[in-house]
Amino acid sequence: MARFGFLRETEALAKKAGIDKDTGLHRTGLEVYLKILFPYIDDWIHDKALGEVNGVNYRSRPDYRSEELRLIIEFDGLQHYTRPDIIEKDYRLTELYTSFGYKVVRIPYFIQLTNSAVKTLFDVEVAEKLFDGNYPSLGVKGLNTPAYLCPAGVRRMAQEFKKFPDQYKKNVDFMRSQNDPYKSGIEFLEKECGEV
Repeated sequence: MARFGFLRETEALAKKAGIDKDTGLHRTGLEVYLKILFPYIDDWIHDKALGEVNGVNYRSRPDYRSEELRLIIEFDGLQHYTRPDIIEKDYRLTELYTSFGYKVVRIPYFIQLTNSAVKTLFDVEVAEKLFDGNYPSLGVKGLNTPAYLCPAGVRRMAQEFKKFPDQYKKNVDFMRSQNDPYKSGIEFLEKECGEV
């Protein structure tokens, strides 16, 4: 069995989700990947309020934060693409965290941590084989396709897929093979993406 499965925010959530029925793949918590990507970093703070910065108390709770790396990592699940208020909040928080000197990495739910994705997101090269990019993340059965997103979410998905053309192609090809344009919403995504 492959060591790395579909990404979840934590290993506890990964175990709770179990095995993907269609692919037979398990899920892997983000903290497992972080141990591989940053083996000498042990100051990860998970889901804790940012606290006081420059005399102001901030209650926002980044998914993962390392003070040593000055890095905040957010795993953006489906709701970050279906609700305009959450999309706007994400942009505002990214700007805020950046203004405090953090690098902010947002991992969309439809992007898996392949070796090339890790290089794109974190500028880290890993010798170990990570997620197998031959598996699509989107599918009609998962109710997670562009058809289920708000217009701002489809736009955001398209902008993010442009950084990962291999995963874009894999997902579009898979959704097209499902032959259900109403539930896939491929045409919305392709319209926003243009040429990738």
